[in-house]
Amino acid sequence: MPDTIQRPENVYARYHAHLYFGPDTVEQARALATRAGELFHVGVGRVHEREVGPHPRWSCQLSFDSAEFERIIPWLESERKGLDVFVHGVTGDDLADHTTHASWLGEPAELKLEMFRR
Repeated sequence: MPDTIQRPENVYARYHAHLYFGPDTVEQARALATRAGELFHVGVGRVHEREVGPHPRWSCQLSFDSAEFERIIPWLESERKGLDVFVHGVTGDDLADHTTHASWLGEPAELKLEMFRR
């Protein structure tokens, strides 16, 4: 883990934001994702009550583009209420997207990157 947390910057055409939560915060995350879908032009993915892909915690994916970035990132920062949010560009290079193109709202988590290093 880097010593400093990289903050989200609007430098890619498309993005994913993954809300991280657990059993005690699943309803909070579900409400946040639903509200994001109502307020912004974002795709709201399934609320996974298990670890999926490279994510070390339960998660829900929000998909959006650079036009929506400047609206949704500050909103997520103010409304996440303790939830950690992993934000990354979507460039077609999964390993880079989840490392070099990655940033956080909240505390970073160690991703399971082995799946991208085949």
